[in-house]
Amino acid sequence: MALNGEFETRVPFIGSHEPAGIIEEVGSQVTGFQKGDRVGCINFDSVCGKCPDCKAGRPIYCDAPMMKGITADGAWAEYMVADARFVVKIPDDMEFKVAAPLMCAGISIYGGIVRANVPQGGSIGIVGIGGLGHIGTQVAKCMGYKVAAIDVKQSALDAVASYEHKPDVSILATDSVEESQEKINKAMSGDYPGLDATVLATDHPSAFELAAALTRKHGTMVLLGQPEKGITMSYHTVIYKDITLVGSLIADTAAAQAFIQLFHEYKLHVEVKEWKLEQAEQMRQEYLTGKSNGKNVIVID
Repeated sequence: MALNGEFETRVPFIGSHEPAGIIEEVGSQVTGFQKGDRVGCINFDSVCGKCPDCKAGRPIYCDAPMMKGITADGAWAEYMVADARFVVKIPDDMEFKVAAPLMCAGISIYGGIVRANVPQGGSIGIVGIGGLGHIGTQVAKCMGYKVAAIDVKQSALDAVASYEHKPDVSILATDSVEESQEKINKAMSGDYPGLDATVLATDHPSAFELAAALTRKHGTMVLLGQPEKGITMSYHTVIYKDITLVGSLIADTAAAQAFIQLFHEYKLHVEVKEWKLEQAEQMRQEYLTGKSNGKNVIVID
């Protein structure tokens, strides 16, 4: 997205917005961290500190943020400077290649699930079982929800069904809406047919109409995916079902730290493919083919 000009990124720049590593030095005014700490950094380089959201303690919604690997240099380097306000600690026994994808993909899907605001025991559908979604199905289960995994690829559904914390039902997006609704209603009970909420972790245009169809009356759709040509849904589905649409933008450091704890406590799985720094372009090309599974991670020795 950065190289496609969607964020007005100035090139050349250092990529990577999901960093994890060891603190080498700490600034004189930094508290709570010390040299040698194992940390990750959510993908903010800095914020303005002056806009209404910054003043209200919501810096992730800053009007003029600088973003790691997007509008500021990222982590594909031996050293990187990080703002302590956006740094989180990671457990000693968590590998950096596991921690890194959690700094954006992980906290994004976690933030979306929290944003859905579904009472514990309710139902959530994760639409798009890719880099975010395969984490999201596990997270939602561990948060006490009934979970539906929804994707166009049977292989993606099979993968999450093999995890310890697997979804309650898998929905192949190419099946009819009626068949999908029947599967959901058999697996989950509630006052209304359908899912209490759907979290869209895909930018595929047809996913939004499908999610609206599978979300129950008075339910919630949480938008994480960013379709290039916008979102299209039937007004009838949304209006007559009184569906609430909300956006969700990653998570702040407090929520990120809580997510890291949950991920570690339940021993969740993140699918990772390792690359060397000199393979960055090869990695990008493979991603563009749509054949990538899980998260691509560059490991710097």
